[in-house]
Amino acid sequence: QGIWGPMIETWLYELLPDDALDRVNSRLALLVTPVTPFFFGKTQVTSFESLEDLVSCNMASVHLPWFLDGNLVRMLRGAPHIDGSFLAKEE
Repeated sequence: QGIWGPMIETWLYELLPDDALDRVNSRLALLVTPVTPFFFGKTQVTSFESLEDLVSCNMASVHLPWFLDGNLVRMLRGAPHIDGSFLAKEE
């Protein structure tokens, strides 16, 4: 099982300042890939409800199946997601 995911998540909580939400809301866009039977495309997340939501969005945006924590997907806001660049086409 991957050990990097929990390490990165802990690091984000330690590193992000108390006013992180004020600094990033509407200024930061994280790209995630929802994994559902009907949709497998990219979604931009630009608003965050809490520090936990911000960290969870960050973790979903870098989630490589099985590599980071041994799981196929990362749950984000009640739905499964993977890395935002997963299966991206080169231009």
